[in-house]
Amino acid sequence: MDVGAGDGGYVLYRARTEPGTFAIAIDASPDALSSGAWRAKRARLANAAFLVEGVERLPDDLARVANEVTIQFPWGSLLRGLLTADPGVLVPIARLLKPVGELRLLLSATARDGYADVASESLTRIATKYAELGLELVEARLASPSEIAASRSSWAKRLGASRPVVLARYSRCSSRRGLMSGGTSPDLHRTHSTRNRPS
Repeated sequence: MDVGAGDGGYVLYRARTEPGTFAIAIDASPDALSSGAWRAKRARLANAAFLVEGVERLPDDLARVANEVTIQFPWGSLLRGLLTADPGVLVPIARLLKPVGELRLLLSATARDGYADVASESLTRIATKYAELGLELVEARLASPSEIAASRSSWAKRLGASRPVVLARYSRCSSRRGLMSGGTSPDLHRTHSTRNRPS
């Protein structure tokens, strides 16, 4: 699953190159995502799906189905939630993952964007908060040019070469606060979603 998927380019690429993978693009904005859904339909990609929904309102039937969740160059409330370890953002993301699943982040933000500069140390400092919500930090480091290019992100293409991008990987773990197994926020059970599945 690719959360904050924009136009769904990464999901389209994975679906085309990995026929055995079912890839899902999730984004709160229907404008760009509808373009990806149309491209998938034209390409007759039966292994790609597109969901217009905010992270805070992800449907229960997506819980524990993902081997991998990617979030690449998020902005707005999604970026803010990741940088502050907001349970309202992290709990629904963690719920998407299977017990052996992995969350992979590509983050880039600077003071010019209204945030403190993001560095690997930024994520290391809040690793305990992530772990309390069911996500154990595996590594946090600067992303390589090839890893940035592999995101298929149109935003990444506009970034200057001197702008740092942090890659972070998390594994699914048991929540120390019981949020994974003992219940979730009531907001997670109020779902108003629109799915555009290729026919």
